Amino acid sequence: MHEVEDVLTSRRQVAVAAVVVLYLVAVPFITTAYVTEIFFTGLVFVMLGVSWNLLAGYAGQVSLGHAAFFGIGAFVAAWVTTPTRAGLPEALSLPGAPGLVTVLFALVVGTLAAALLAAVTGPIMFRLTGHYFAIGTLALASIIKLVMVDARGLTGGSTGYYVSGYVGDDGMFLLTLAATLGIVAVTYRIVDSPSGLGMRAIHDDEDAASSLGVNPLKYKLYAFVLSSGMAGLAGGLYAQFTLYVNPDSTLNVVWMVDTLVVVILGGMGTVLGPLFGAGLFVGLDTLLRSFAGEFATTIEGALIILFMLFAPQGVYGFVIDRYRDEDEPPAATDPEAAPLEGSTPEHNE
Repeated sequence: MHEVEDVLTSRRQVAVAAVVVLYLVAVPFITTAYVTEIFFTGLVFVMLGVSWNLLAGYAGQVSLGHAAFFGIGAFVAAWVTTPTRAGLPEALSLPGAPGLVTVLFALVVGTLAAALLAAVTGPIMFRLTGHYFAIGTLALASIIKLVMVDARGLTGGSTGYYVSGYVGDDGMFLLTLAATLGIVAVTYRIVDSPSGLGMRAIHDDEDAASSLGVNPLKYKLYAFVLSSGMAGLAGGLYAQFTLYVNPDSTLNVVWMVDTLVVVILGGMGTVLGPLFGAGLFVGLDTLLRSFAGEFATTIEGALIILFMLFAPQGVYGFVIDRYRDEDEPPAATDPEAAPLEGSTPEHNE
């Protein structure tokens, strides 16, 4: 009976997921550009949340420099599609190729650039542990931001960098949706793989895992590179959708803070948590800004604190706990009411 219920529950979950995906596919065609942009922002935060959660929630390495890899992916993708404004060879934009091919090439290069930066800086960063690692990644992000702001010829400085559009907003939204689904699926596979088991081992107890033959640096670096590459992909999609990047805003620590909020609201250490967190965060932010104006941020902060106090496991954890409690059969409360061992109804009479 329980197997049948599990199958039905699984089918319901798949059906709900399919309906949500189909609705998201239809968003740019049935809503306004403003609503589409809100949903696009939500998808970006899902990618940032899932990628950061892979590093912090599963590998236990709290990085505060995630925005740097997001920004690197955005600028590298912008340089590939619009190279001449940065004084780079026009051949980078693949002249003569279809616009979609150029954009996909830019996204791949931006993703690889962010992952490469993580691979180079990771061994240095992981000489630090705990909160020192978090401070070190924040310092790395600040250095990258300062370098990008000063490199006016490449980034446009405070003026920013305008990007040539090859794919319309609708096409970029669908591409972002596909990338988001891909990142979630890949993360699921990683978490359930031996590599995911190794990451969880060093998260729980690095010394114990090391004594059992697990190489902490290997799994830390693995999670760091993958997480940063995913953030770079999100940045590249952001640049191609907005067609404008600015080192002051694109590499701003606000992206990091918002990503933290998304993961905490949704549930750290869960793959689906950031999906719930991104929806709640973006929806709450949009709603409050529509009627609270300048007080929206203050109200958001208060609500988030209350949420962390009363639902520290996040939305996903809260929902799972509620369903689990409802599915559990009631326990016997009166042991004397149970018949004695070996007795029958006739004997009790």
